[in-house]
Amino acid sequence: MDSCSIYYLEDEYGEFLSWITHLDDIEMLNDYNDRFVDIGGDTVQCVECEAINVTSIVISDECQMPVYCFVDPCLVSECSSYPDAECVANYCGGCWADYYLNGELIHCDSSTDCVDLTGIDFGSCDMVLGIGWVNDNCVYVSGCDWVADSVDYTDAFFNSMDNCFETCVLVSNDKIDQLPTSFNLYNNYPNPFNPTTQIRYDLPEDARVSITIYDLMGRSIKSLVHSNQTAGYHSVRWDGTSDMGEGVSAGMYIYTIQAGEFRQTKKMVLLK
Repeated sequence: MDSCSIYYLEDEYGEFLSWITHLDDIEMLNDYNDRFVDIGGDTVQCVECEAINVTSIVISDECQMPVYCFVDPCLVSECSSYPDAECVANYCGGCWADYYLNGELIHCDSSTDCVDLTGIDFGSCDMVLGIGWVNDNCVYVSGCDWVADSVDYTDAFFNSMDNCFETCVLVSNDKIDQLPTSFNLYNNYPNPFNPTTQIRYDLPEDARVSITIYDLMGRSIKSLVHSNQTAGYHSVRWDGTSDMGEGVSAGMYIYTIQAGEFRQTKKMVLLK
């Protein structure tokens, strides 16, 4: 049965199509989870089921209900691990920024970013979602879905304890032992987002810090940080509201950090 029940295919309406298996390299399928794909392979007969033994798999854009996005996903995404990779926007089931190197789909590993899942409620189901960073530890996280409060945390989970340890524990220990060597403002996560997103930044020295959200007209929307802060690794969340506490409209926004003489600006997209 294991050969026939490792993964399965659904159509865009969530209806079951077929079991699939790829015994030689199961992990190669991970980048295609929850995506529209074209699969090639022979049918494998098992005792109680049958499956497609995958020999080829590629991202498909032939969906019946493509998603409308407020901005080209490639404009608000980057592949820091492969700077020369080509970004191709895909709108099947989401606002995807797919990166290709030499014609092959690659995973832009965000291994330097460890997403803290502490306090996030994924529901009271027993389904194991994966391994995540919770309360300063790598643990198995259970829940009903990878989406919590309308935020997709799929990329925040790891496939093994080793990956989580290398990404979170070692990085965390390094940060404890060593202060940042330079000012940094990171891409918000997730992006695009709804309703909340996290912005991380590094301070190599104590500084007066201001982080402000602007719309594309240059109007100040939300002051997230405006205080003196000590050197270290910091983060702040934005819940898509203005300084008046009102929800803002969907679209592209600019966030800027001013820390001493350091100033940097990045883009993000709020979905509704």
